[in-house]
Parts: sequence; structure tokens; C-alpha cells
Amino acid sequence: MECQENQYRDQWGFCVTCQQCGPGQELSKECGYGEGGDAFCTPCPPRRYKSGWGHHSCQACLTCAVINRVQKVNCTATSNGVCGDCLPRFYCKTRIGGLQDQECISCTKQTPVSEVQCAFRLSSVKLEVPTAPPQEATLMVLTSSVLIVFVLALISFFTQLERFQERNRTQVFLTPHLVALLLFHLLSLAS
Repeated sequence: MECQENQYRDQWGFCVTCQQCGPGQELSKECGYGEGGDAFCTPCPPRRYKSGWGHHSCQACLTCAVINRVQKVNCTATSNGVCGDCLPRFYCKTRIGGLQDQECISCTKQTPVSEVQCAFRLSSVKLEVPTAPPQEATLMVLTSSVLIVFVLALISFFTQLERFQERNRTQVFLTPHLVALLLFHLLSLAS
């Protein structure tokens, strides 16, 4: 005689129903089809649960982040986790029959406009790009141009000074006062 899926064979050869474990517990090893008579109840391992009585094993907990959803209730040894709405920038695809997928999908430019969860993100993309007012942009261009002209004038000045010294074989010593005077003159020319 063959034992059923929930039976083990005892020492006299009879098929006996496997031990039933309560919520949050599972058998220490498989029991059924004649095997597992020495199995005993043990707590569910971490991230696994069992909500009712029976000889079956604990099940893996639902991890909401994997399906892009908010975790409303954490998994315990006796109950599965509960997921909430889709995470920001994700939406839940609705099937033809009106049923929704468990997994949330990332919002993209190709997401249908009917998906209201993505409407805010897609419309706000344009607002996220920082743009400078025209006055600031003009001021930045003007300042950069003046700075470039000033640097070029300074390079030209020192090049001409070096040529002058070579031609006349004289040494011109630049004192801090003379440099300040030259810079003032160059700045007045630039503006």
C-alpha cells in the first residue's frame, strides 16, 4: 500500500498522517509519500511565512521593492507582506479585462497618457530643466567676453614689453605701482 502526499510510514508499516504545524512553523524536513516520520515543527526561517495549520513548508515573503511598490505591511512569520501603490515614477498596467498587474512599470516618454500615475512626472520634466533668464545669459556672455579681451591684452602687453627690452637692450623694471597703473589703464580701455 502506497502512502499519500501527507503521510509517512510508521515502524509497523502503516501510513500515518504527517504532523501538522501551526502558523509560523514548518516541518524540519519533507513529510509525505511514506517519508519524514521523524520530522518536527520548527519556526519559519527569516523572510518566510506560513499563515495556517498544515504539513506544508513556509513560503517566501513578498518583497514590494522587487515589484516597484510601496511596502505597507512587513512580512512576519505568520503573515505575508502587503504592498501598496506603485513607487514614484512607476505605474500599474491595466489589462483588457480590467485586472491590474502586480508589478509596476517605470514611466517613460512612451507611457500612454491614460496612465495618470505618470502624467505629473512627464509634464514636470520640462520644468526640471533650469534655464537662465535672457538678462543673466547676456550678462554672462558680456562678462566672459570682457575677461577674454583683458587676458589677451595682458598677454599682448607683456609680449610687446619683452620685444621692447630686446630691441633697446634695456631692462624695464616693473614695480607694483607701475603694474597697478598699467592694469588700471587696460581696464579703462576694456570698458
